[in-house]
Amino acid sequence: MSTIYSHSNDNKLGETNLKIKSFVKGDPSPFPDIDYSVTCVYELTDFTLRTPLEKMDVFHQLLEIQHPCEIWILPVTEEATALLKEMPKDETYEKTAALFSMLSSVKERIEADRTFLIAHKDYCKDIIPSLDKLGFTVTKKKKEDLKSISLS
Repeated sequence: MSTIYSHSNDNKLGETNLKIKSFVKGDPSPFPDIDYSVTCVYELTDFTLRTPLEKMDVFHQLLEIQHPCEIWILPVTEEATALLKEMPKDETYEKTAALFSMLSSVKERIEADRTFLIAHKDYCKDIIPSLDKLGFTVTKKKKEDLKSISLS
């Protein structure tokens, strides 16, 4: 696991309450170490098809979160069609579903990243609306949901 950015006075990105941690293949799952009685875990998914510049803008807005929290980026290997399960059934769904169907005929499993927000439960009600405004699909995860996630 490596911390990409954390609160510091180096002014490279300015001060922020957000800490971003990325994990690598072979790292142990971080979820068993969470105290679920005081911590909320949400999965963040971005179905907006943003350009790289738009993603950069959203990242800078994430740095402005008002409460201490962490974003964890975990590498996973999933069935190609698994990514469609959470996708909203909107105007882009049919084209995306066709693309993933074609992909699954070539490759059954793909490597992807899953992104999670980890925050104290007292702050979640303030953080989640700002993530919604940024276009993320935010899904609360229970301890049971996270047990099956392995870093691969």
